[in-house]
Amino acid sequence: MNKKYKTNIENFAERLFDNAFTYRLAQRLYAAAKFVSQKLRLRSRYVLTKNNNLRLRYVMGVSTFMVAAILSFTFTSQNSEKLFSYKLANLSPAVGYNGEYKRENNTFLLPSVTHAVAKPPPLDREITIEAGDVLGLVMEKQGIGNSDASTIVKAMKEHYDPRHIKEGQKIDLHFDEANDNQQVFREMKMELDPIKTLVVARADDGFKAKLHEKEVKKVIKAKQAEVKVSLYGSASQAGIPNSIVANAIKIFSWNIDFQRDIKPNDTLEVMYESYETDSGHVSKTGDILYTKLKIGNREIPLYRYKMSDGRVDYFQPNGRSIKRTLMKTPINGARMSSGFGKRRHPVLGYTKMHKGVDFAASRGTPIFAAGDGVVEKAGWFSSYGKYIRIRHNSKLKTAYAHMSKINSKVKIGQRVRQGQVIGYVGTTGRSTGPHLHYEVMLNGNQVNPRSVNLPTGEELSGKEMANFKATVNKMRLKFAATIEGTKVANRKSEKRGFFN
Repeated sequence: MNKKYKTNIENFAERLFDNAFTYRLAQRLYAAAKFVSQKLRLRSRYVLTKNNNLRLRYVMGVSTFMVAAILSFTFTSQNSEKLFSYKLANLSPAVGYNGEYKRENNTFLLPSVTHAVAKPPPLDREITIEAGDVLGLVMEKQGIGNSDASTIVKAMKEHYDPRHIKEGQKIDLHFDEANDNQQVFREMKMELDPIKTLVVARADDGFKAKLHEKEVKKVIKAKQAEVKVSLYGSASQAGIPNSIVANAIKIFSWNIDFQRDIKPNDTLEVMYESYETDSGHVSKTGDILYTKLKIGNREIPLYRYKMSDGRVDYFQPNGRSIKRTLMKTPINGARMSSGFGKRRHPVLGYTKMHKGVDFAASRGTPIFAAGDGVVEKAGWFSSYGKYIRIRHNSKLKTAYAHMSKINSKVKIGQRVRQGQVIGYVGTTGRSTGPHLHYEVMLNGNQVNPRSVNLPTGEELSGKEMANFKATVNKMRLKFAATIEGTKVANRKSEKRGFFN
């Protein structure tokens, strides 16, 4: 490498950066270039042009390198102190540094720095089970030893299978602080439902599991619903549980067809038993004590009454039972898809007498025995598919066809009671879709179930009637007081407003 190469680099550096530091850096760069050129045996034409100027690629490379070096040096010299102060300020909470430092000969000196100490987890904490978690491993991650975790899981099995734990389940863990600043597991609580809570606590001989259940009290509720579109939907908006609505439908089904008789603006009143915790959670619903159905201008009030012989039934105010020999419809939530009489058969394609009534419903809908009686036939029967026939007395029988399944408890010769589930809707036999084919036979002939005149149930008299009237008076007063209390509470809540 010749003198021209050295001179060009030095001149370039002096013109680009009039700085002694930069000039010295260029000299060192020249020495490095000379060393590399000797080792690699580079010729001058690889470095210089014909006019003995430094080639552009080296000019750009050297320029970039020197600019970066100078900027780095400038930034370091001017901002190192600020940067150091910033790091100390962020470090001080962890190491206990008070924020002061000394600078001697461009060196920063800390007076004293303590070692970082990890903050221990809280003694009481809540964990949430995530997808794929194993309870024992989750406990070990929380600082519970493998042996204790296994013992805890084993103790739980007395009341709950840990394998059934689901994603999102919350568990409360409680620890005690030991003398050596260690944490010792004391107990865990896991709410299984709003009523039951599983508690596993340390005992002298390991861990013991207990199931704590909140106290449930019987409360009398009174509600009223006006039908807007459907009875279930309107009742739900009025706060009436679905189980109570279903029970009310079953009670009235002796002489009310809820698919055709109920219209908008009809009303349902119910007073029923509700079993609740102090927090208001409903554990279950009990019996309906009073109910009234208003259909147009017709009102049908019914009262639950336990007779002297122990039997329970629902009676009208005149002491007459609502029950008839047969229920008007032996199925809930169904629509009549085909009536009694001549029709064009949907499968055979010609006009044929339809000797029953069809109720369209989804597969699996329960079918009830229309009245008390003895099962004459239960099984497959020709084009009827799965079929049941019940004899109610010497003159009256009912039949149920196209079932998907017959109740396993229903056998030939067995006595069934009114309202008992005997089977489920299906489409077996000669059928175009899931429905119940229902027949009523009087003296061996099929008759229209909707027009047959059936007698009502028993009627109270004498002392039984006197006791019933006293019960009716009490229930009327109770309903009036309870429904009024509910309305007052609702008005107060509306006055308070949503955010109060």
